[in-house]
Amino acid sequence: MVAIIKSHRSAKRSCLYNESKVSLGQANLIMAGNYPCEPEDLTRRQRMMVLQKRLDLNERCYKSSLHIVLSFHADDKLSSQQLGKISQTYMDQIGLSQQPFLVYQHLDTLHPHLHLVTVTIKADGSGNRVFHARQSFVQNVREQIEKQYKLTASSGSALRAQKLQSAQRLQYGKLPAAMAISQVLSVVLPDFKYCTITELNAVLRHYNLVANQGKPGSKTRLHLGLSYQMLTQDGKKTGSPVKASRLDGKPTLAYLQQRFKANSIVIALHTQRIRTLIDLALIVSHSGSLAELGSHLSKEGVKTVYAFTPAGQLYEIIFVDFRSRSACSASRLGARYTPFELQKRLAEFERSQDPALGNNPLTQPLPWQARTQNSAGQGGEKQSGEPAADESLLKILLDPAPEADYLPWELKKLPRKKRRQISLQL
Repeated sequence: MVAIIKSHRSAKRSCLYNESKVSLGQANLIMAGNYPCEPEDLTRRQRMMVLQKRLDLNERCYKSSLHIVLSFHADDKLSSQQLGKISQTYMDQIGLSQQPFLVYQHLDTLHPHLHLVTVTIKADGSGNRVFHARQSFVQNVREQIEKQYKLTASSGSALRAQKLQSAQRLQYGKLPAAMAISQVLSVVLPDFKYCTITELNAVLRHYNLVANQGKPGSKTRLHLGLSYQMLTQDGKKTGSPVKASRLDGKPTLAYLQQRFKANSIVIALHTQRIRTLIDLALIVSHSGSLAELGSHLSKEGVKTVYAFTPAGQLYEIIFVDFRSRSACSASRLGARYTPFELQKRLAEFERSQDPALGNNPLTQPLPWQARTQNSAGQGGEKQSGEPAADESLLKILLDPAPEADYLPWELKKLPRKKRRQISLQL
């Protein structure tokens, strides 16, 4: 059995997470300890408000809501009644037996596991000092429960993963999280070439996995910690993150920094191939956008991964070559391959195609089309792109063209020249 305890300021988030699993049919509410009535007699909001009102009794206590996860081995076949007894025993041992708590059994994984939501504020508004005093004995509590209920013993570390030649995309619930993550890392970390966490995550995302360093200023970032977490098919995080120190092979940040130095020496052998493929894609495929460029590179075994800022702006492109098993960012390829320069080259290529189309006489507007467009543009009340009602095609073809120097034919006739009369008189 493995026990994980997390503290929060509010019980709402933990309850909503478990209740959403219940509504999807992926979890069952099997127990409500120290509640005024049975859990099925209360709505999901009422169950949550019992915990939240207890927290409101003491607003000075910070993070008084607990979310406890009890995971069991896949070989442990336990019924709902047995899981309820184990939950009650665990709450008694850690000193929270008098607190209200909810027990959810999750069904979305192969191994059985429970989610317990409770608070540390007593009915009189004081904090529970017994729990804080017994936090250091949680390891002993776990071992006592394993012996009492004859559970498969666990040392708290991940199960040893088998060395594989290739890895498959992870699916949450198919295997224990630690074992599945270890299998992917055993293939990716030693075989692929990468020099930064961003380049490594570009490879791991292909296998629905990501490495987390923590937010800037967090304890994980300050203490150089690292964890790994599964992703869904849509790229969203799912499940609980697993510390690198708990995984097989200890793929911690210190280990990755050694890999960064070793890969920086040999990565230059693979960057030239990526440069050549990008240049050929710009010429052969007539790419007009980054999406078309990435589609052409995928045919050559190169996956294009885009990195965006929190504001949604593109700041880096990572090219993952699965044939040479290397990941290289665009800035590492050179100044001509940065995201800005690539977009600039694509725009110049698109403009270079327009004059060739403009020289084709078939693409030029006909005279009557030009006149229609001019007249439509001059009319202030007419919308652009719509021909005037009195200038239809039939009218333009049948009406004579007006001439600026038009005169009636009588005025244009030359005057008759007078004959000279010769007198016959002598």
